[in-house]
Amino acid sequence: MTFDTRTATTTQLLQKLHDPRQEAVWREFDDRYRPIICRLGRRFGLTDDDAADVAQETLTAFVRDYQAGKYDRGRGRLRSWIIAIARHRIYDAMRRRAIRREWRGESAICEVPDEGRLTAVWDAESERALFERAMTELREQTKISKKTIRAFEALVLEGLAAEAVAESFDLTVAEIYRIKNRVTKRLREIVARLESTYRECA
Repeated sequence: MTFDTRTATTTQLLQKLHDPRQEAVWREFDDRYRPIICRLGRRFGLTDDDAADVAQETLTAFVRDYQAGKYDRGRGRLRSWIIAIARHRIYDAMRRRAIRREWRGESAICEVPDEGRLTAVWDAESERALFERAMTELREQTKISKKTIRAFEALVLEGLAAEAVAESFDLTVAEIYRIKNRVTKRLREIVARLESTYRECA
């Protein structure tokens, strides 16, 4: 039976990651957690480029250490381990930025965020990344029409009034609310399934 990386749990992905030839598994793990780490870096003031570097360095260090057998599940959840790696990389990026500021004669204060705050931000950004992935799946892998999804986005995500959305899409207000209910139900199903795959590392 073919191993479906998109529906695999974190535990299943980790089992496959022991084999460096499992490129599809690595890509799926990367797709799940790179956006979260990038967001984490940006939330603590890093530029997009620095946040991307932090994500790359964190994931590379994670896979290297994991394949070397350094992860001990008994010492904590996988999320905590990834956050600890990211914390060091964020600090390194902040320190490099502080040095650049010092060269320009600016303040060079560099304060690394504590683990509790990092964890809280990680949880918030995990939820956001998961929702965005669910929306991508809704757009690209369901039979719901583009017009229906756009009407849903205008009403729910952009916060436009139902009357304005109905007029814009040449629909009735009643149809707009039916769209909202139908798409919300499907989106919740997708989110619930994705949550089950992320759960081990959430």
